[in-house]
Amino acid sequence: VRAVGYNSLRPHQIPGTSYTGVNYNWIDSDFARIKAANFNTVRTWDSLAPEELELAKKHGLMVLQGIWLDPKQDFSDPHNQESCVRIVQSVAEQSKPFDNILGYVVMTEPSAQAIFESGVPETEQFFRRLKRSLQTIDPRPVSMDSWLPAAFLDHSMWDFAMFNAFAFAPRSVNYALGFPGYVRWLADRFAQDRPFIVGETGGYSVSKSSFSALYGGEGGLDEYNQSLKDLESLRNTVEGHANGSVLVAWVDSWYYPKDPDKHDEDEPWEWDGILGIPTDSKKDMEGIPRRVYTDVTAHNEVIILEPRANHIYPVQEQVPIYAVGAPNVTSMQYNVNDSDWLPLEGPGLGGWHGFFKLPKLARRRLRINVKGMDADGTTVGQTRVSILAAVKPEHVTIAPLKSAPTAMSYTVTVTDDNRQRMAQRKVYYGFFYPISWTEAQGLVTTDVNGMATIICPIAPQPTDKLLFVAAGTESIDRVRSGDMKIVKIGK
Repeated sequence: VRAVGYNSLRPHQIPGTSYTGVNYNWIDSDFARIKAANFNTVRTWDSLAPEELELAKKHGLMVLQGIWLDPKQDFSDPHNQESCVRIVQSVAEQSKPFDNILGYVVMTEPSAQAIFESGVPETEQFFRRLKRSLQTIDPRPVSMDSWLPAAFLDHSMWDFAMFNAFAFAPRSVNYALGFPGYVRWLADRFAQDRPFIVGETGGYSVSKSSFSALYGGEGGLDEYNQSLKDLESLRNTVEGHANGSVLVAWVDSWYYPKDPDKHDEDEPWEWDGILGIPTDSKKDMEGIPRRVYTDVTAHNEVIILEPRANHIYPVQEQVPIYAVGAPNVTSMQYNVNDSDWLPLEGPGLGGWHGFFKLPKLARRRLRINVKGMDADGTTVGQTRVSILAAVKPEHVTIAPLKSAPTAMSYTVTVTDDNRQRMAQRKVYYGFFYPISWTEAQGLVTTDVNGMATIICPIAPQPTDKLLFVAAGTESIDRVRSGDMKIVKIGK
């Protein structure tokens, strides 16, 4: 899934209103540009109408059909449940004739506070009912667009796992685990037996301000650095074992978070588009592609899914190669450390595949290059990945400090692959309260027993019910190892 987050709204168009004023010429132009950038899917937050689904089909785009539901509602209220059931069934009825629906995504980022106030069992039952009601009409896959603050919920009901994940939020978790490690934690916890899609990533902004205290985001970037960071996010979702990701957003989120009639200079989320909307003048409504458009087009030509950087591969074992390409790619080749090019088999299961064997003397970093050619044998895209061989992994374990009087203190233990404790290892740690969204981070060093103590320096707010505790190391070979625990606090 090579997707972009899509909303057609232009200045002065308000989310949730009727389709009055929708310009299908703009949408047609959007989808043509999205396809030309080698995306294969659009992910929406609110459902596309039949006319829009037809335009997506015209351009060969699959759709992750979002269904907007209030993420802060009382999930236990019978009237709310009935209303939501009617909404998802209405979307399923109008969508089921289209064969380019990849799946449905109900709700985005449910509020952790609303979940606790509604009751966790009641909330989980609410989602099970929505899924069942939708699939009685259209049996295609269904998920919920979740996020880290809702990671305590049971997600096993969903046909695929979807979590939003950004390299800049929560800062404490990314500091402790690294962004690939953060994504890997989500994949390991929720998607060992199902596909895992990062529902939103990237999100970097060319706003004048770098951060909004009220709404977050990360801006203050020029177009070059916006592109650099967006593409780094995409690559790191692959490193974290995602089966696909959604880059946000296609067009500047003019309407978010406050005033749909004003492009606020101090809100990074309003300037995160691949397609910029500089003013509300009619001449600017189609949008102007930023640098990231050109760069992501090239990125999507050839994407290596296996092997992965910063993963450790044993010598004398078969290492898989799996790569996907743009529609113009008709063959792929690879080499190791710039040796002779060898062909990959394919396409099969949507991509090209093969194996190679690491030599006995392989040590540390090796370069795997993959290039894609068109029908004329011309190289249209090339990328590489740096992999590790014959390096021992580290292991990080977090446990409550038994002698501590409160639940704010933890021990971190670092061991090698033989479970021998490792002294003098730097440990990056973070604490994150998902309801109050307060966090802290720091750095400690393990003692002679391979252990370190970390203490949360900030007290919980009265509304806080959970604390995320994360810790990680980075070896000399730049391999992250980490652990994260969800701790219940309060009553």
